[in-house]
Amino acid sequence: MGMNSNDSPTKKARRTRTHPVKAALRHDVVTAFTKSTGLLARLPGESRPRLRDRESAIADFFATALIVLVLCHAPIVSASSPPDETVLIPAGEFFMGSPEDGSSFDDERPQRKVFVGSFRLHRHEVTNARYKRFTDETGHRTPSHEKPALTLWLNGEPFPGSEHHPVVNVSWDDALAYCRWLGMRLPTEAEWEKAARGTDGRRYPWGNEWDPHLANSASYWADRTIEFKDGGEWKAFWMTGDGARIARERGLNGEVLTLPVGSFPEGASPYGLLDMAGNVSEWVQDWYEPYSYLQAPLSDPPGPDGRLLKVVRGGSWLKPARNLRTSDRDYGSPTDRATGIGFRCAQDVW
Repeated sequence: MGMNSNDSPTKKARRTRTHPVKAALRHDVVTAFTKSTGLLARLPGESRPRLRDRESAIADFFATALIVLVLCHAPIVSASSPPDETVLIPAGEFFMGSPEDGSSFDDERPQRKVFVGSFRLHRHEVTNARYKRFTDETGHRTPSHEKPALTLWLNGEPFPGSEHHPVVNVSWDDALAYCRWLGMRLPTEAEWEKAARGTDGRRYPWGNEWDPHLANSASYWADRTIEFKDGGEWKAFWMTGDGARIARERGLNGEVLTLPVGSFPEGASPYGLLDMAGNVSEWVQDWYEPYSYLQAPLSDPPGPDGRLLKVVRGGSWLKPARNLRTSDRDYGSPTDRATGIGFRCAQDVW
């Protein structure tokens, strides 16, 4: 199994959504629209049209306008695709970070009560099928990896059978471009954590007890709880051990063990969001600084100023149990296009 940056498990020391319209209505469409409303009517023997009955003409006009608006703005989505829906996360305080409990890392502390305003977040991670609509309509580059064996798109198409898996091999800038195409944005780190754990400070999206069968992680594939003490143990599992064998037998391209989004409905967060633990880690808006919690604002923290690393959240199919906690923080270079990183989008609520 090939390695790539940011796939190592070791801890490293408001607007409503709009859908893009391809082009304005052509002149002949406008003309047909005007004629279909019947606003102008020609009587026998007259060379010029006269206005129809005012009330019936206005009624016809608005009925036709409604039809045109629906046809122009309705997104074309396969009926078999997971719905690209968003979930409202209400405003309020929540516990962000972790106490010193034996499993948390230094960069998760101190735990604080943080206020986050209301926002909406995609219920699912962005899939290959949805990302393909974006690349087809915009000409944006398709997902790729520097190692061909780890690239899951071939000739501009997702690997066969992966259409409803979360898109990977995308950089932070790719994720941001997709969200902006939808009129959305990446969530902040604080928004992401609140959506994952709710207001009761739970350790995992589903509660406080670890269950390897509620998320796509190394533990799920091994059918036992997996923890790695260091990078050596991770390599032993994924390069030569059970993980490598399972990836060869069951992985996409014999390498990548993502699953269709929403495969673990019992692992949903308190707000009904799916795959907030496992499957793929997710890019968020914030720059990463290891001790940013010490001085971060307690209301809608925007994240620290930074230039080098971006935060990724949630853990992935490659990660041990410890990295699937809702408070766990990881990071990557904004240019990373790893097999374990994807994203979902947020939108403001005014």
